[in-house]
Amino acid sequence: MRQPRRPDPAVRTVQRLVSSLLLPRPWNLAVFATQIGDLMGKPIELRPIRGLSAGGLPCGVVLEKVDSIVIAYEANSTAYHIEHIVLHEIGHLLLDHAGCCADRSKRATLETFFPGFDPDSVLRVLERTDYDDNDEAQAELFASLVMAESRVRWESAWGRAIFRS
Repeated sequence: MRQPRRPDPAVRTVQRLVSSLLLPRPWNLAVFATQIGDLMGKPIELRPIRGLSAGGLPCGVVLEKVDSIVIAYEANSTAYHIEHIVLHEIGHLLLDHAGCCADRSKRATLETFFPGFDPDSVLRVLERTDYDDNDEAQAELFASLVMAESRVRWESAWGRAIFRS
């Protein structure tokens, strides 16, 4: 007889996080980003940038400074993809994934897309590097769960049972 699979602790962490959040109704990504900024104690700016991924960066990047957070995303993406990118990056922030300070190879690119970029003022840079990485898997799951939960009709007992259990 097969043993039931034990829940992956990384998955449970993301599920608990998502279930603890109060999503705006009706769903609004900008309102959600403002709520998360309030929770983190610094405003979040959502910044569309054309050519971000063509410039050697992934389709989403977070620059966290002492007093603010910028989430940049590829402006040429679809609305659905933009939402997923932004939620993915918010997932990294809420899960407190370690970023890095911009390495020298990325500084010129960051300076191109973020005029006035001062590497000394940046606490961490988060960017998608590898989908096999646990942090990336968690951020992807976070984005997917929030998107699913934001679209469920909470008036139904079925919707509450599926997404809150």
